Amino acid sequence: MSLQVQGLSYIHPNRDILFQNINFSLSSGDKCAIVGNNGVGKSTLLKIIAGKIPLAAGKIVCDDTPYLIPQHVGQFNDMTVAETLGLAQKLRSLSVILNGQGTEEDFVILNDEWDIQERLSEAFTRWHIDHITPDMVMGVLSGGEKTKVFLAGVDIFHPAIVLMDEPTNHLDTMGRAFLYESVSRTNRTTIIVSHDRTLLNMVPAIYEMSTLGVKFYPMNYDAYKKTVDAETAAKVARLQNQQKELAKAEKSAQKTMERQQKHASRGEKQSTRQCVARIAMGNLRDRSESSTSRLNKVQQEKLQAMNQQVHEIRASISEHMAMKINIGSSALHCSKRLVEAINVTFKYANRNIMWQQSPLNLSIYSGERIRLQGNNGCGKSTLLKLITGALQPTDGEVLRCDSLNILYLDQEYSCLDDELTVYGQLENCNDKKPEHELKMLLNHFLFTDSAWDKKCGSLSGGERMKLVLCCLLVGENAPDIIIADEPTNNIDISSMDILADTLKNYKGTLLIVSHDEQFIQDVGIGRTINICDSQALF
Repeated sequence: MSLQVQGLSYIHPNRDILFQNINFSLSSGDKCAIVGNNGVGKSTLLKIIAGKIPLAAGKIVCDDTPYLIPQHVGQFNDMTVAETLGLAQKLRSLSVILNGQGTEEDFVILNDEWDIQERLSEAFTRWHIDHITPDMVMGVLSGGEKTKVFLAGVDIFHPAIVLMDEPTNHLDTMGRAFLYESVSRTNRTTIIVSHDRTLLNMVPAIYEMSTLGVKFYPMNYDAYKKTVDAETAAKVARLQNQQKELAKAEKSAQKTMERQQKHASRGEKQSTRQCVARIAMGNLRDRSESSTSRLNKVQQEKLQAMNQQVHEIRASISEHMAMKINIGSSALHCSKRLVEAINVTFKYANRNIMWQQSPLNLSIYSGERIRLQGNNGCGKSTLLKLITGALQPTDGEVLRCDSLNILYLDQEYSCLDDELTVYGQLENCNDKKPEHELKMLLNHFLFTDSAWDKKCGSLSGGERMKLVLCCLLVGENAPDIIIADEPTNNIDISSMDILADTLKNYKGTLLIVSHDEQFIQDVGIGRTINICDSQALF
């Protein structure tokens, strides 16, 4: 099934343009990925292609309705699994028909899909969610289970075109491996938006989406990254040369103007000594000023053009240049025991006790870089909250070092106050820096003055991450422990590179939950704790 996107544009309700004139096409069975910075409109583009939201201009040529696996699934929390998949009416009609009470309308709704129940059951078994029933409410499922419900929909409906928006966000290692296998074996036309580099390397084409439109790279992600890095290096060299030329031109223009002014001054003095008539002197002065003005205009136009070139090169570089951030070091000496969990269990209301058969025992020492590993639902996030003190154990105890400074980063970066402005949040974390330094820092983190009054709640995932790191830089002390719970789920690849580099260079204790193997490798993990294996917890 082919897909053609022609001159596609989208405008926000406030009339701001998100993107415009997007063009690309896929033949039947093609697989590609769309990459780009947070906020450029990747998710919106997929929703438009899927017919979920209307487009402002352009058209989509497609003979079938694409199937969308959405990134955010919270809006389905009050719906049943069957309602979420659009199967509630079919399953109800099938049930009443089999009970001998079906009406003509029920037969129309079922549309001869007598195997719908079997297809659903087989798909759920294939994705290892056969414990989920169609009448269960989505809100009681974990993030990974919700994603698997939508992934199972591909096997239920057999769509010709599949759109995946960050499908690995909530999947555990086993779920990711199964998704990788499915993508590699499918012959469906597939478009993927993801920051999972393993997944991106499984498709042979990359579309880079930016404010300028879409640029095609006929290669996997690693090859694309090398190509872009080489292009960026060339642009940096070109920028440096252009800046040198601009400096020379500015100096030359200044000297030319000074010579012109001296020449005009000497001419006026000479005319005075030669008793030139006042009216003639006025004409000479006018001609001199006119000549100076024309020269100045030419010079300014030349400098303006060169400045514009520098600005354009710098803007194109900022799309790919990684920001270097050093958040400092913990003041604690290495190998000091910071946290100890002793025979810990925990129970949520209306749920079974966690780790009842094998209570958790572990110690964390300063300077360690630890990864918590385990399948969805084994209690990794719960353990992190027990360590911070946000939750208290049902049995056992968690001992913490006195005055421990812990920074907790979750996938929403909820340590930010959504009601504060960007500048207000930074000011709230500030210890000593004057106002002009705060604003310079915001500019360094690509928050221009037009963004300072934006509410934190309106920021993208990458912007939230950068603001958190910005706030760390204005604080008096670096945290003793950084706890990161799936911190890469809602950020783009460039932001993920920044975060990985920052955490790698952080001198302190790092405790991280992530199913992204490349990210784990990048931050430099020294110890892995499998939370489902009590023997590993020591």
